[in-house]
Amino acid sequence: MAKKNKIIQSAEFKRDYVAALAVLIFSLIVIAEIVLAFSIPWYLKQEDSMATAVKKLELIQSFDKARAMNKALKLKSDAAKAEQKLIAWNLDSLAPYLRKESKNLTEKEVADIQEAINEMFKVMARLNDGKVFSQEYKLNTDNYINNLIPKAKK
Repeated sequence: MAKKNKIIQSAEFKRDYVAALAVLIFSLIVIAEIVLAFSIPWYLKQEDSMATAVKKLELIQSFDKARAMNKALKLKSDAAKAEQKLIAWNLDSLAPYLRKESKNLTEKEVADIQEAINEMFKVMARLNDGKVFSQEYKLNTDNYINNLIPKAKK
């Protein structure tokens, strides 16, 4: 007589809710990782553009402060007044450009212009302390004029 191989089952198949919950949680984790993979670069780009916008606003504020400081300078020497006029001319030349192009400036351009404005602040502080970059020389022209006038006319 031949024995039949009988498969013995310990229990009937039931839905395992714990396994289903584990699959659901695993799926949510995978979806969350995919969302983060795309959202983090987007967020960093947004943060970078916000930082650039803040730097642009700081540039405009420091530019306005530089113009106000230049107008408030009360200088005595002619050389200092001439240097003050050069700074005023430079700032006045920069104003229309900033008004027109401030929204289109790159981060490097903002940094370069900010550096130039900071240099102007240093020059104005130096002028305010009574120090000038240029020197005024008085020429004694008597020797030259005396050499040009013939001796007979003297």
